[in-house]
Amino acid sequence: MPPTAAKPYLTPEQQALFRERGVLQLKGAAGRSQVSSLREYVLEELERLKVWASGKSLSASLKQLPAFQQITRLSGMIRLPETPSPLISPGLYADMETLAEGKLAAAPGQLLLSLPNQGEWTLEGLNWHTDVAPEKQRVPGIQAFVLVDDVLPRGGATLAMAGSHRLAEQGEAGRTFRERLRRNENLELEMRARDFSILEMSGQAGDVYLMDMRTLHTPSINASRKLRIMATVRYLAA
Repeated sequence: MPPTAAKPYLTPEQQALFRERGVLQLKGAAGRSQVSSLREYVLEELERLKVWASGKSLSASLKQLPAFQQITRLSGMIRLPETPSPLISPGLYADMETLAEGKLAAAPGQLLLSLPNQGEWTLEGLNWHTDVAPEKQRVPGIQAFVLVDDVLPRGGATLAMAGSHRLAEQGEAGRTFRERLRRNENLELEMRARDFSILEMSGQAGDVYLMDMRTLHTPSINASRKLRIMATVRYLAA
């Protein structure tokens, strides 16, 4: 576990924005050399597994799966390696504990991969969810998403519903919203009424997104012609 006695990374304004929206983009927060090495490892593994090489898909059976089953299968095929230098710096880790108002413990990380050309990009039929009980009143953990390679808009990035971490404070109204979300019922209208917005975790290699784990999020369709490579680590309240 990285030491917490480190120079702060986040500004007070960034900390306030995270608390307000439940998700925050940090450009270039992960070392470029670290993500570059991880990208090469992923590409080598995909080639070894006869899934992807030289910009081409090698697995007809994988391509035939529905988009989100593809993502689950592909992301589970390669284990995120432990690196001598963590993707999250000690300073940022310390700030994450400040945001969580307590100690955090890292759970095993994982890769998030998707093949290109999965179909037309859409907000319909998505799997909005949280990985913890949504009724938690305090920050139950912070999930870090690291862009291992450039991720294009509509290129398969995880989507987060900024502001939805506040549903934990809304009791029955929050449960009603989540039920309507599962039915794809008046999504835009419902989000506007609550000052929620959709944030797409696209950007450049080395960018990091921090997310309050009460925030609704979902995989998305990779409509681009580029492989999507991200990594994620959950830091749970101790």
